[in-house]
Amino acid sequence: MDIAAYADAAVAGVPLLFVVLGFVEWLKSFKNKQGGQAVNGNWLLLASMFVGLILGGGFMVAKTRPPVGDWWVDYVYWFTTAVYGVGLGIVASGIYNGVKRLIAGLGEKNSPVS
Repeated sequence: MDIAAYADAAVAGVPLLFVVLGFVEWLKSFKNKQGGQAVNGNWLLLASMFVGLILGGGFMVAKTRPPVGDWWVDYVYWFTTAVYGVGLGIVASGIYNGVKRLIAGLGEKNSPVS
């Protein structure tokens, strides 16, 4: 997989990967009645996938006009559009989890030894 294709995908100069990551961070700021984080865990991963699918699919449709005519050409177009959107969500989820693990690992290395 060419991850650079996701890094280069931008609308009006705004990288879509950063929009997906920013949306997940924005969701994390929601608070429940007790003041804790309202959206967490798997819901954040699902949100990342959903937003990636919507933005990635929209990007592909905006980049290349949908074909008209032969069913095979239509299928290939919509299939690749869906795969691109899912890929954007997966890459964003992977980056989110990777950074989370990296930060957790740094915290463990910097913790005082008992």
